[in-house]
Amino acid sequence: MNGLDSHDGAGTWHLPSWEGLAAVFPAPTPGPALLDRYTGCLVGGAIGDALGRPVETRPPDRVRLAYPSGLTDFQPWHGWTSGPKGTFTDDTQLSIVVAEWLIASGTAEPDGADLAERICTWLPEGRGVGAATRAAARRLINGEPWWQAGTASAGNGAAMRAAPIGLRFVGQANDMRRGATMASIPTHRDWTAVASAVVHAAAVGLCLSTTAEAVEPEAFLKLLGDSVSDLRLPTLVLRSDPEVRRTLVQQIADVHHWAGRPTNDVFDHFFNGAYVMETIPVVLWSLLEFRDDPERALGEVVMGGRDADTNAAMLGNLLGALHGESAFPQRWRGSDLEAASNLRDLARNLYLMRWPEPVSAR
Repeated sequence: MNGLDSHDGAGTWHLPSWEGLAAVFPAPTPGPALLDRYTGCLVGGAIGDALGRPVETRPPDRVRLAYPSGLTDFQPWHGWTSGPKGTFTDDTQLSIVVAEWLIASGTAEPDGADLAERICTWLPEGRGVGAATRAAARRLINGEPWWQAGTASAGNGAAMRAAPIGLRFVGQANDMRRGATMASIPTHRDWTAVASAVVHAAAVGLCLSTTAEAVEPEAFLKLLGDSVSDLRLPTLVLRSDPEVRRTLVQQIADVHHWAGRPTNDVFDHFFNGAYVMETIPVVLWSLLEFRDDPERALGEVVMGGRDADTNAAMLGNLLGALHGESAFPQRWRGSDLEAASNLRDLARNLYLMRWPEPVSAR
């Protein structure tokens, strides 16, 4: 199962059943507090994306030189796609595409062909589009079937847009895993990339269902590793140490051993770059290490540079799902944040798809 060859030609991917884990991925209690967590998830992702945008690809030492007191506010940026402060990148753009796809489908089995078409429509407006996603979109535009066009890449382009899957299917383990797979395949035809999307969606679901005080780090990480352990993922070479080969599940388990260590040491160990073998452990470590302080958590990640926008976006998703939107400073979630109103509307619609009764009736 290392290659993505399980498609039957009619839109179905054959994944092992996840019934055994459904009981330990509980559904949260619906109501206004949960809706706030839904909006926090999408708004938090955009906040992290916008904070990290000015320092994307920069090495950590250059980031520290440019921001000796820390990068704690949105910055105007006049790069290859300039924009006002609070402008986000493809991480949030594609999360919006996925959210709109889920909402438009109205079913638990959204159509992969529809998502592929939406990605192709979005591509000309994409900001900082990853190489794997761009190459796959070009193949889609040229007529290659959506289940074959994806790039064989373990980049983080699938995971970074998986938060809406976690919102839509929280407490519905098999539907969530299938949804994460369908959302990944059009651009990332690689089991580790698909698994990373499952892990991020599952992490969103776990955060929605617990509190910062109740999180037990080792158990939290084990559940996330278990969510993809049956996929028999390949061992991959690590950029931080080319002599070491590990699976994504092993990388997740390793996070617990770095508790309490300095951020720079952790980021150097995992390498906070654009591959999911790096992104997933960095994001999970940052969540668990700074789960009581969302402002510090995002500040630490963006100061690490490298793939700062994606790492901070995914961390923002999890912090927002854990705490709700109000946990972020007002200056981050105010009028400077691009498309904040749209993100809240999408979050509410995803909430209503999962919990159809009006919030006021709970």
